[in-house]
Amino acid sequence: MVSIRAVVVLALISGASAPTRAEMNADAFVAQQLATRTFTAELKQVFHWTFPPKHVVSSGRIYYQAPDRLALIFTNPGTESVIIRGEDLYIKRDQQHLAHHILQDRDDKPTQNVQFLLAFFQNGCTNYTHLFNATLTQSNAALTIRLVPKHMAKMLPLRCVTNVLDWPGFAIQSMRIGLLWNGYITYEFSQATRNQPLDEAAFAIPKE
Repeated sequence: MVSIRAVVVLALISGASAPTRAEMNADAFVAQQLATRTFTAELKQVFHWTFPPKHVVSSGRIYYQAPDRLALIFTNPGTESVIIRGEDLYIKRDQQHLAHHILQDRDDKPTQNVQFLLAFFQNGCTNYTHLFNATLTQSNAALTIRLVPKHMAKMLPLRCVTNVLDWPGFAIQSMRIGLLWNGYITYEFSQATRNQPLDEAAFAIPKE
């Protein structure tokens, strides 16, 4: 399980006497995330492992409500709920028992990949930028933000995080978390809505 996200750059270029285009774009993106009170979208998730071999594609929906609620609800090919409420993480897969974890950082890094997704929507992942070197590239239709750990051994199995954002709207299109041995987790977002009322039931703790 991940998690996301999703992650963003803060100080892309330092020491310039005037703000660069990249810096202004990064600042505008972070400002938009800070102003995001709710977010929901159709979600496609891909888990790819090379050792042992495994490739799983799931579809469902993602919900975020500021400041600290996140829900990933998958309905295909099986049912799975991943719910974050503050520091509590709940995972329920098909007929398995409900699992409960406490979100925390250990040795200055996240213990659950979903912490990236939560931080992405909260503040553009500014709370994790000290862990990464970041590059930003811009095309006519997209901004691509690539994060590579400053200390690779410390962040294993994470190798990099790549986010693709709509330009100029800054809407998240996809997030790819690169892992060891060419493994990866990707999230693709579509039909998103932002700052619209959400049903509280989306964040309900799954029953046993």
